[in-house]
Order: sequence, then structure tokens, then C-alpha cells
Amino acid sequence: MMRRIALVFGLNLALVFGCFAQQDTIHNPNSLEKIPYYEQLYRFRVSRVIDLKEKQNAGFDSRKSSISKLILDLLDEGKLHTYGGNFGDPADFKESIADSTARKIQDNYVRSQTQGDWVATKDYLGGDMVIFEGNAYRARNSITGSPSNQSPKASGGAFYDDLGPMTLNLSAQNIVGLELIEDVIFDKRRSRLYYDILAFGIVLQDENSLERLSYRFYISYKELLKEISRLAHSKDLNERQRVLWQNRYNPSENKTFAEAFKLRLFHGVIRKVENPDDLDIQHIYANNGRSYAESVFARWEQEMILMEKEHNLWEF
Repeated sequence: MMRRIALVFGLNLALVFGCFAQQDTIHNPNSLEKIPYYEQLYRFRVSRVIDLKEKQNAGFDSRKSSISKLILDLLDEGKLHTYGGNFGDPADFKESIADSTARKIQDNYVRSQTQGDWVATKDYLGGDMVIFEGNAYRARNSITGSPSNQSPKASGGAFYDDLGPMTLNLSAQNIVGLELIEDVIFDKRRSRLYYDILAFGIVLQDENSLERLSYRFYISYKELLKEISRLAHSKDLNERQRVLWQNRYNPSENKTFAEAFKLRLFHGVIRKVENPDDLDIQHIYANNGRSYAESVFARWEQEMILMEKEHNLWEF
């Protein structure tokens, strides 16, 4: 009898642990706060654009430490992964894209437009393009096989025109801002409002129109936070310096980027608030024949609406 009771108890225990071993659906798996869904009285997903050229955000983009450079360096080191935003919500991380593809801004030329890698013994016609050490070159005139010391690079422009690199990769200087995606959650049990940061998008600027173009790719804030924590506790002073938020008034405080985000030491203008049509504020106004200037005022108005909602929830 006792053996049978022990067997039943063991089976029940295995069933319980088996249930816990399944994927956790009680809260958002990408969340840092891990607030259960049943504790959320109010939640909206909000996107804000942080202008890194703005004075209030200068601490994230100083000469000593730049969050743009940090993100690109971590991508090169394989510590972060890139995601797209064409399918579903970017902060759900359902559309993974190759890191090398995300880093590549454009192709100057595709290989099919060229004659392939330059070969010293091969004949080329005027106008033919070849690849040499990663750059594209165009033959000025017809060229009969020449020795290696007359390669496109060694010829000094006598036989070939240098057309530049085959690919142009993203650099920290191209990044003018970050799109911060977060869930604004009111926890009814703790009676507190949380800003649960989920993802960052990279904001670029079109050099011709100076229009800010978003968003090249997205990264997980949880992944970034893990790497910031690792570097912040490094024994190497230079490694720790990479993640320090530069305090304009007291540099000795040594806050990290993660601490600055948690303390909301940045300014970000609302771009989008979660809606059924998945449109940002500017496109909502444009679709209704309203001007861009009106959409700018609407973003500030949306900020006030969120603040008023928070006030009303405190009274709840």
C-alpha cells in the first residue's frame, strides 16, 4: 500500500515538473520585468526615437563611449543578433536576419555585373569591370593579359578606374538615433507603472534628403543588457569604459548605459503606440490628409495622454 502511494506521488510530482519544464507563457519571455499577464491592469507597446545628436542624449554618444559603436562591435564579436521588422512586431523577434546582411548598407556592384576576380593572363575589353582586393575596377580600354605588377591597384589608374568597395558596411557614424521599443505596464498587484524595454532599432539618415530612415535592424535589449553587465564588471578599465554613460554634471558617478535607461536619463519622442493598424503617428495623420506638422504635435499630445493615464491608474 505504501509503495503504491509513493508511486502515485512520484507520478504526480513528475507531471508537475513536466508542466514547469514547458515554455513559460505566464509572462513575455523577452521581458526583463517578467510581470505575469494576469497582474497587468494596463499595457501598451510604445516606440520612441532617441536622437543621439540631442544634447540630453549626448551621454550615450560621447568620444569615450558610444552606444552605437558598442552595438556594432558586439555584432562583430557575435555577442548580439539582428532581427527584422517587416513581419509582425519587431520586439517579438520572429524575423531573424543575418548579422552580415544587417550591417551591409548597400552593394555598389553585384558580382554578376563584373568579370569576376582580376586575372593577370586574361584579356579585358574597355568598360569591363573586375574585382581586385574587394574593390571594383573598370577597364579604361581593351587590355591584353598583363603581368601581375600591372594589377588594377598597381597601375595607379593608368589602365583601370577605381570604382570603390563592392559593399558599403554600416559604421557608428551612420547611426543618428535609436528606436526604443518598450511595454508600458501597470502592475495592479504592486500598484506601480513599469517601463519594460524590449528592443532597440537602428535609425539611419539619408545623406541626400537628410531624412531619418528607420530602421535598419533590431536587437534584443535583454541580450544587450547581458553584455553591458559583463563589460561593466571586467577587470580591464578600457572594457568598462565602453559601457559608461557620460554624466555631463558629475562624471565620477560611473553609471552604465543600462542604469541610464533604467533611470530614464534620456529623451525619446513617441513614434508609435500599439494600434490595430500597426501604423505610426505620422502615417495615421498622413492617411487622413493631415500635415506632418500636425503629426509632430500629436506625438507630444500622446505623451500627455500616457501621463494622464498613469495618473488615473494611481487613483484606481
